[in-house]
Amino acid sequence: MQIKRDVPRFMREPLFIFILFSAALYVIFLAQKPIPENEIIVSEARLKEFYQYKSQSFGLPAIANKLEVMSTDERNALTEDFIRAEVLVREARRMGLDEGDFIIRQRLIQKLEFLADTQRDILKKAEALLPDWYETHKENYRLPAEISFTHIYFVPEAREKAQEVLSALNNENSLAIAEQGDRFIYHKSYQRKSQEDIAAHFGENFASSVFGLSSGLEWQGPFASRHGYHLVRVVNKTDAKIPMLADVRTKALFDLKLSLNKAARQAHADRLRKKYTVIYD
Repeated sequence: MQIKRDVPRFMREPLFIFILFSAALYVIFLAQKPIPENEIIVSEARLKEFYQYKSQSFGLPAIANKLEVMSTDERNALTEDFIRAEVLVREARRMGLDEGDFIIRQRLIQKLEFLADTQRDILKKAEALLPDWYETHKENYRLPAEISFTHIYFVPEAREKAQEVLSALNNENSLAIAEQGDRFIYHKSYQRKSQEDIAAHFGENFASSVFGLSSGLEWQGPFASRHGYHLVRVVNKTDAKIPMLADVRTKALFDLKLSLNKAARQAHADRLRKKYTVIYD
């Protein structure tokens, strides 16, 4: 009862309370008043975002560090670029140039997907999942069989000559190899090449024949290619193999992160889609 006597009577009137409440609402309205279209706010956060997309660098700590070490001229230039871009974007929107533009739609999709990515600790998750994931996908990292060999080339009309040289090579070690055969358009020796690599230079049939040979000191052939005939000496062969995770960790981790990002984006899109009703016309 003492409190009521201390409060002036007019402050207990309904009209005063109504005016006070209205004033509070007006203050809140002013605080939330949207920024006028002709005002451009240059803040540290907006400069970071602008520089992020301009430099195609998406590590926020690194971006912040780069802004800190910028010279005054560099920072002023970045600020002017930001203001220029903001002006042009606003004018383009005012003219309705963003309506129905497929490229702009794609960029908006990419930005939303990027936000979905940054909200998840993909790297930490990928590190934890990598061993088990590699066991499931290790076939994708299989290294092809490889071969190292040297060859002597003969033009298509010189098959008999190739046969004669073959006999001489395997019976006379003193025969000068460099002086035999004709000039070849590619290489005389191939080191650690896959069957696909060899097929690109010689053709599928020659590549298949050579990979069927065993390594050793003897010359073998002649083998036909799309260029002519070849005598071949296989120096070394390695079978196809699946590498240890440690040998391909960087690539495997990169692939896993891509997979997790894709799954996260799809899950995010699915959650957003539940907010909408799709009508097929």
